[in-house]
Amino acid sequence: MKVALVHDFLNQYGGAERVLEAIHEIFPYAHVYTSLHDPTKLPLRMRNWDIRPFRLPKIPLAHFLKYYTAFYPFLFENLDLREYDLVISSTAFFAKGALVRPGAVHISYIHTPPRFLYHYRAETGKRELFFYRPILALLDNFFRIWDYRAARRPNFIVANSQEVAKRVKKFYGRESTVVYPPVELPNAPRRGSYFRAQREKMTGEYYYLVVSRLLSYKRIDLAIKAANELKVPLRIVGTGKEEARLRRMAGPTVEFLGFVSDDKLSDVYSGCQALIFPTDEDFGIVPVEAMSFGKPVLAFAKGGALETVLAGKTGEFFREETTASLVEAWKSFDPSKYKAKDCIVQAKRFSKDRFQKEFRAFVEKAVAQKS
Repeated sequence: MKVALVHDFLNQYGGAERVLEAIHEIFPYAHVYTSLHDPTKLPLRMRNWDIRPFRLPKIPLAHFLKYYTAFYPFLFENLDLREYDLVISSTAFFAKGALVRPGAVHISYIHTPPRFLYHYRAETGKRELFFYRPILALLDNFFRIWDYRAARRPNFIVANSQEVAKRVKKFYGRESTVVYPPVELPNAPRRGSYFRAQREKMTGEYYYLVVSRLLSYKRIDLAIKAANELKVPLRIVGTGKEEARLRRMAGPTVEFLGFVSDDKLSDVYSGCQALIFPTDEDFGIVPVEAMSFGKPVLAFAKGGALETVLAGKTGEFFREETTASLVEAWKSFDPSKYKAKDCIVQAKRFSKDRFQKEFRAFVEKAVAQKS
């Protein structure tokens, strides 16, 4: 069986790329098709893949193709995938629109329907600017029509959470199977002795943690304002467009660590008291990462966090997307009342081994059903 993987972009390494990597481990000889490909932004272990990026059209500034959004539907539709028996698309937008030959199986793993098309907060805020609105309204109408039609093409849809499965049903009218994405850090602890050693190593340090890309829709500003008000030590891992603005609003108890390697991130997780997660995410890998280190989570009560954090056992929620709501919840949040073992057990529900087992079983069943 000849397999192709189709992924929206390969110019960053985040949750979607971790999913793609786990799928590629199941199908190590699969050809990988994508639009933007920047190997310098990917782990070394991904650089020996057979990656086949688009041949970009000869247009001005073509290397900025991400901004030529209107081209993407046509580029993905014109991929020549006739030689493949199985096509797996990994997508938050375009890749599900790939066309396959009759008799082939197309399975689409959907991280979310495009957030910006359906009025969820997204990475770009251009639609909020009055001079972009008229043009983008017309373009978005075209995209919504295309997106609906594209979502009818895969034979089977897999969603990364119950939250996303609801969106797939609402916007596409299709049922989907939930297979939670894999969450794994290389040095995640396995024994209680690890925690004792880390506590001894971190003696005298007391801090809360945020791990996120620094973008406006991530609402890191809520965590910073709350930490300022409570005068609580807060460390922030990540970079992004909002970094300068967030640094300006940060008080003396807030520290920015920037980009850190997985090994360093493991140390940062191990030393923190708890994770603050103020974001409405489709799934949200970060809370599970924190729990894998035995750390509780204080999260915004919306989106994927409701499926991963167990209130009263592995963390708590604040109910309104306001600084006041987070401050109130933070005041009564006592990390010492949560057992590291409970957090680790919950995190194991989202392991890479579990993902690969469930996804492989789904693929085998889908192929058998189609044949």
